[in-house]
Amino acid sequence: SLVLIDEGEYGGGPYVVIKYPVSIIGQGREKTTLRFGLQIEGKKREGDVVIVDSLKIKECQRDGLVAVAYECMDVVMRRCTVEKCPEYGVYANNAHVSCDDLQVVGCGNSGVVASNNSTVKLSGEDTSIRGNCTRGVSNDYGLGAYSSDSKIQLVSPLTKEKISTSNGGGGNWGGPGTIEQVGENGVVLQVVY
Repeated sequence: SLVLIDEGEYGGGPYVVIKYPVSIIGQGREKTTLRFGLQIEGKKREGDVVIVDSLKIKECQRDGLVAVAYECMDVVMRRCTVEKCPEYGVYANNAHVSCDDLQVVGCGNSGVVASNNSTVKLSGEDTSIRGNCTRGVSNDYGLGAYSSDSKIQLVSPLTKEKISTSNGGGGNWGGPGTIEQVGENGVVLQVVY
């Protein structure tokens, strides 16, 4: 399925729950704004991937994007901004999320989280995780690998120092999981945290 969203601001509420493969495409992060989060719950048996492209999620009631559930569909975000959400920006729990040119700014808790056997892959020169953890919780980070079996992958030439800046709480990165730099082909170049 394909959902094209025109220019403008939409909604106000906690989440729209997505249980089936769909492409949600806006007109650009400065033109299409959702004031609700997206919660991905669909199983892989329903389809492979949810695509979110060219929009902004701003000032929703909780998290910006949450991919949660065992064997959750993969999520691809391209050219999106998550801004001033009161909880997490992007949160993966038992899921795989790939983000290209993602900007997460001013969220209350961690900017980007991988938890419980999750991988979050970040790529693109416009990627920026900044000014998050505004609630000041000490175990929140700009980039949070929240469990030992979770990882955040930065596609070269991205580095944690370049993309994750000015985050409060526990700082720009942390947690018991792994942050690693990978090549375009996904091969691990180095573990950086």
